[in-house]
Amino acid sequence: MTEATAPDAGAGVEPDMTVDNRGRGCASGIARVQRALEDLPEGAVLVVKSTDRRAKQEYPRLAEQTPHELLGIESERGRLLRKEYTTYLEIHHE
Repeated sequence: MTEATAPDAGAGVEPDMTVDNRGRGCASGIARVQRALEDLPEGAVLVVKSTDRRAKQEYPRLAEQTPHELLGIESERGRLLRKEYTTYLEIHHE
């Protein structure tokens, strides 16, 4: 399997919903994201906040395996020197 790549930015996008997964592992975080994806209408933007370093691989992979579009992922240093990732997904239903 090839590694998914992500656009580096989604700034300027207004989210319709934010899922805060900071401090959670990707596995439990993905379940919360999938529930949010089901609840949002076509064209809505979901923002996912995460501290799990796998976010840069897992969320692009999620977008590749679903009709949703990855708009970008930003990373920055948060508190206590940990990195925080902000992922932007645009909702598309089949």
